[in-house]
Amino acid sequence: MHAPAPITSAHRLMYPAAALYAALAVPLWLAAVGGLLPLGWSPALHAHEMTLGYALAVVGGFLMTRLSRRMVAVAFLSWLAGRLALLGGLPAVVALPLGIAYPLLLFMVAGLPFLRTGRSGHNAVFGPLIGAFLLAEALFWASELGLVPAGGMPVGLLLIATLLLTMGGRVIPAATAGALRRRGITLAQRVQPRLEAMGVAGAALCLLSAATGLLPPLGATGAAMAGASALLRLARWKPLLLLRQPEIASLHLGYLCLGIGWLLTGFAELAGLPPAAGWHMLGVGALGILASAMMIRTTLQREAEPERFPPAATIAVALMAAAAVLRLAAVWWPSMALLAAAGAFWTLSQLLTVAVLLTRPRRGTRCNRPRS
Repeated sequence: MHAPAPITSAHRLMYPAAALYAALAVPLWLAAVGGLLPLGWSPALHAHEMTLGYALAVVGGFLMTRLSRRMVAVAFLSWLAGRLALLGGLPAVVALPLGIAYPLLLFMVAGLPFLRTGRSGHNAVFGPLIGAFLLAEALFWASELGLVPAGGMPVGLLLIATLLLTMGGRVIPAATAGALRRRGITLAQRVQPRLEAMGVAGAALCLLSAATGLLPPLGATGAAMAGASALLRLARWKPLLLLRQPEIASLHLGYLCLGIGWLLTGFAELAGLPPAAGWHMLGVGALGILASAMMIRTTLQREAEPERFPPAATIAVALMAAAAVLRLAAVWWPSMALLAAAGAFWTLSQLLTVAVLLTRPRRGTRCNRPRS
């Protein structure tokens, strides 16, 4: 009889790959914008790679927790092939199937189990949400091939923001409650189902509007609902009590950026604000901070280490917050200097995240599905 294949978690490979890719992609994009490199990357391609490239690699590392080493290798190689095919400018007949391979694999490995086990509805939302990344990939390619009009709100970014809203709304209060409990404080307001339903409904309206191009005011109202939901929930998690615990405070800061990003996205239509303000607050502030914090936090948990952040992790989050502020400033005061500074802080933050991830000792790995 053959011995069973060793079970491992994809975080060990996908997390450092995601952070390293993000560290390289932004300065290359800025070099292309500044005319230093003739890469020919469009803004749509840049947005795609920051969401369905970088962010989806982080999602895979978080969700794919019980795989054989062979399957982890397949997941990583399918993700890498998608990046190389798209950025290398391969013909669509080659790049399209390579690009869709990783989102499809992620849905089969991580999305379908949520559909099978989420009968109560508590976690059922995650299955369709992960599957929706396939739709986002299809919409991107339809736009690239001229089958649908380009422009509008980036569906991939809104899907990531929705995933952060819902999954963060489960993980962050659980972590917060544990930290407060160790100090003898009870957190009564945790998931907050009514506010969660309001946020999910708002995000769904915004996604529907973005995907179809219909009813922009309704989509903007949905984005405002999602933002208000996030900020109201965060206020009830007692964030001021945990400012000296960076492993929790960083999650709160990322969720704060998420709420502000959703509001700015809604007000772009309702109040005439620049659309890029909301998009970059979601992409740099919320995604950047939460992805780095969650990659480090879950790595510490799965390698059976104390969850307290090492100093480099706290610095990485602070650098990402500075990148978000600078990138937001560049929306209102366009300047290559501001863009370069934001890109530098982003890249330094990602490189520090990679260093923290790769210097953790590999001890006993906890390969259980993330708890809600």
